[in-house]
Amino acid sequence: MTFQSNIRRASSYKSVAKNSRILSATPHDLIAVLFAELRDSLDLMIENARRNDQGKMFEYRAKALSIINGLDESLDFEAAGDLAQTLHQIYAEAARRIQSEIGASFIEKAESAREMLHEIEKAWLSIAPNQG
Repeated sequence: MTFQSNIRRASSYKSVAKNSRILSATPHDLIAVLFAELRDSLDLMIENARRNDQGKMFEYRAKALSIINGLDESLDFEAAGDLAQTLHQIYAEAARRIQSEIGASFIEKAESAREMLHEIEKAWLSIAPNQG
């Protein structure tokens, strides 16, 4: 087996494991999966920005923004009221920072967005769904 086929096989196994996790997930778990994907995308976006690989950086930025948009669209303003409005504002600010112009302060802004979103992820993971 070649190195490339091993990489493809490992990627395939990872994809199957992820898909299995999603298929059996509760709504709470699905949001946790989105936060994990968002964290990974932001980490890769920042890493590629540091390496000046703008192609990959833009790819991961687009993925991160898509996830943020999905999280924002899932907010239930009727049920969650002020909390949903606060999360909406945080998501909008994080997206604004991630979309900032590529330059000297881009990585700093992206890191601050990542930290904002990581705090929400930690809070979400601390909320255990009712197991009743």
